[in-house]
Parts: sequence; structure tokens; C-alpha cells
Amino acid sequence: MGKIFLLFVGATLLEIFVFIEVGSAIGAWSTIALIMLTAIVGISLVRIQGIQTLMEAQRKVNLGEAPAREMLAGIMLAMSGVLLLLPGFVSDLGGLLLLLPPVRAMLIERFMSRAHVRSQKGHTFTAEYHEYSETRTTRERLGSREEGTTFDGEFQRKDDDK
Repeated sequence: MGKIFLLFVGATLLEIFVFIEVGSAIGAWSTIALIMLTAIVGISLVRIQGIQTLMEAQRKVNLGEAPAREMLAGIMLAMSGVLLLLPGFVSDLGGLLLLLPPVRAMLIERFMSRAHVRSQKGHTFTAEYHEYSETRTTRERLGSREEGTTFDGEFQRKDDDK
């Protein structure tokens, strides 16, 4: 807990120092304009890369693969967005670093190498199947479940035993 507190205090002091230095070099209004520009450009980049990451995650889900890397990339993009919205040049630098795909890939690989993944084999699903005539309305179908053919069954995945 103490290390996190010291990190936040140190980061705040560093941001204040950089603000003072940049403000004295280029002026107060230019500094404010630069901070707003980095926020606008950064958030636009986060949005574009976030959509790409979401599309890649959806592609993996459709293929039956776990989108773990894409989920981590999405979390890092969200962190990048927060850092870019915070006023300050040091936080903007951190946000821009997280926007770089090679930096994200390196951090994801580092995290994934430390993560322990457990999987359960032999998933079992239970389901019911109700067949109704197509001429009945939805309300009639939902109201009366007595008609039709019902199949009760279980499904067990056998390919996980490999």
C-alpha cells in the first residue's frame, strides 16, 4: 500500500515539475493547448485501435479460440485512454507508449508468461428442445408448452480428452 501511495505522489510531483518547465518554455496557453491536443489525438487513436482489437477478439471467438491476448490489449488500451485524458505530459507519454503495438505485445507476453491457466476438460451441457408448428404466434408458443415434441438430452465434449 505504501509503495502505491509513493508512486502516486512521485508521479504527481513529476507532472507538476514538467508542467512548470514546459509552461515557462512555451507559455501557459500553449501548454494548455498542447495538453488538449494530446488528449484529442490520443483518444482518437485509442478508439481506432480499440475497434481493431474488438474485431480481432470477435474473430477469435468465432473460431472457437480464447481471446485472452485481445482482452489484455483492450485493458491496456483503456489504461492508455485514461492516461491520455489525465492532464500532464508524463501521463501522456505513458498513454502513448501503451498505444504502440510492440510495447503492448511485450507487456502481454510478459503477463501471459506469468499467468497460470487452468482448464476443465469434459464439459457437460444439458438442454431441452421444443418443436412447435410454424403457424402459431410467438405468444401462443410461449404460453403453452404442452404441444410439440420435446427431447431431453445431455452433451459431453469428447475432444477435450486428447
